[in-house]
Amino acid sequence: MSRSKINIQHFILISTLFVTLSVQSLSGQTINFSVHVASSLDATKDADMAFPQVMAGDGITSIGLGDGGMGIFAISGNEELDVEVTLVAPTDLVHLIYPAQKMPLNLQLAYANYGVNDINQAKTAIGNTARFQMRERESGPAGAPPTPPSSTHTPQIVTAYLYVFGTIDVGMISSGAYSGTVDLYVQYY
Repeated sequence: MSRSKINIQHFILISTLFVTLSVQSLSGQTINFSVHVASSLDATKDADMAFPQVMAGDGITSIGLGDGGMGIFAISGNEELDVEVTLVAPTDLVHLIYPAQKMPLNLQLAYANYGVNDINQAKTAIGNTARFQMRERESGPAGAPPTPPSSTHTPQIVTAYLYVFGTIDVGMISSGAYSGTVDLYVQYY
């Protein structure tokens, strides 16, 4: 089903990604996500992303798929439709006072669309975009067009789960607050 046929776009905005670093050692890094959704898709944030405590020069610090600290989102929508999810993240977090100071950031996305929050069912997106059925169908893609809602037909609302995980690279950088904005776009297609 093409985007032009389903002229519905829904956006989830994950804003104000903050990573706070203390003066002596760099404290645990927390990425706070805010979710804003319109109309018939709904989303909730189940968990913010939180890196463990690090110190300047620690190098790459990871949160893998299934590790504590990964970001988790629940997206609810029409079981008969498919969605496209795109993660847009900066390549670096930038020091709030000294913008030349940067911390490389690499985020990834996975989804589970069997109706339960289970990372063992998760499929990792290739790149920063994933297209998937709101509920995994053994029969493959939905037939076109889906049955429109009416007094005799109400499509079931199902939930798919998104997992955000990745790395920061903590070099010999200044202590302080580092920030960036991460956007997650979800739309029917």
